[in-house]
Amino acid sequence: MEIRLLLMRESILQLFLLFFVFSFYPVFSQESWTMDGCIAYALAHNLEQQNQTYNAAIEKEQWQQAKRDLIPQVYVGLPSYTINYGRSLDQLTNTFYDTKTVSGLNGGLSTSIVLFESFKRWNTLSYKKIQFESSKQTILQYKYDLAFRVMTLFNDVLFYQGNLEIVLDQQAMNKLSFKRITSEVKLGLKAKSDLYEIEATVSEDDFNVLQSKNRLKEAKLALLQEMNLEQDDIVLSAVLEEKTATFSEAPFVIETLFNKAQQSLPSFQIKKFRIESAEKYLAITRASLLPRLSLNAGINSGYSRNRVDALGNQIQFWEQLRANTNKYISLSLNIPIFNNGRNWSSTKIAKINLQKTKVQLKQETQTVYKEIQKLIQKNKALLAEKQLNVKKIKSKELAFTIAQKKYKRDLITLYEMQSASNAYTKAKMEQLQIKIQLSIQKKTLDFYNGTFILPISNTTAAHGY
Repeated sequence: MEIRLLLMRESILQLFLLFFVFSFYPVFSQESWTMDGCIAYALAHNLEQQNQTYNAAIEKEQWQQAKRDLIPQVYVGLPSYTINYGRSLDQLTNTFYDTKTVSGLNGGLSTSIVLFESFKRWNTLSYKKIQFESSKQTILQYKYDLAFRVMTLFNDVLFYQGNLEIVLDQQAMNKLSFKRITSEVKLGLKAKSDLYEIEATVSEDDFNVLQSKNRLKEAKLALLQEMNLEQDDIVLSAVLEEKTATFSEAPFVIETLFNKAQQSLPSFQIKKFRIESAEKYLAITRASLLPRLSLNAGINSGYSRNRVDALGNQIQFWEQLRANTNKYISLSLNIPIFNNGRNWSSTKIAKINLQKTKVQLKQETQTVYKEIQKLIQKNKALLAEKQLNVKKIKSKELAFTIAQKKYKRDLITLYEMQSASNAYTKAKMEQLQIKIQLSIQKKTLDFYNGTFILPISNTTAAHGY
């Protein structure tokens, strides 16, 4: 009997432990992600970001090779040892005889140095360095673009989460109204038309909740795909930022922000590097129109065991190398005269490309300036809308509360009360949307102001701890 009691107690304890584990498992199985954590994870795991890094590595190696191209080229002619044997025809006797000819060893060392090439190699070195620096700015620009895409998707998830909470609250209130009206209809205090109307409202709430859940799932899926995170769901830990940057209406504020953007934005640096790159490439193409002067030098020697002295003795190896040594030094001048006009055409295209890059920089300047103007104007508008929306929510909430009391006293119809409820819900959604837009506006203005900092891509930051 005691053994059975002990077994029963042990079984109950095991069941309790299992219940405890499975009850809290969903809580610990989902990690909470902050915005910085999502951005950092995307920066570390996005495949296109890795491709950009590889492109920069290629540009760096090409720059290093341009440095090595300044070093004189040295060629080594490896020693060759040739033996010819077989049957040959004697032209005098018209008979065949066996032959064996040994040509011996032959080798040499040569070098070539370009003395004058209109600084083509130096310009090529500068060109490759500019390309490498531009590739680093391209990586930085892609990081910012990726960060803002993740930030936008992150805020989309927050918006749909807030939207779902609002429609769930509205659904809960309408369900309570449905229960109350059902009871009042049974007691004969309300007409059945009110019951039909509240049933339609509850059905519409069910549809709105389902639609909000689906949109939330779509927003989470888009965020997971952009992060390259292999999960089915994601839990966000974030509070919408209330602080937003405020700007004066004075024109110098726009100019100040624009000047900072010119110094910090990677897109500006890329356009400037393209102009410098086009200038160097033009210098490279012009060098092909001018003469090229080179210095060539070399030494070679050989050995053959068939070589003998006057007495018929074979000459020693080292003695033959000294005797057969041949040294040379020469200058070569190449003057381009005619090659179907390719050099002239390349130079002309390089000039056009230089003008094109300058126009692209002007376009970027205009685009960024206009974007800053729009951002500041939109920021002012959102701040004004936020203040009005706070008053609007208070008034709509008060109107809805009064409408509920009036409906209980049969002073207004159910339709009028539902209209007040919908107006209050709409005001709350507008407030949520304004908060989301202000959050994005603040980050965007920080980006143009040069104060936006990319999160560090490590395990701690990536999980938002």
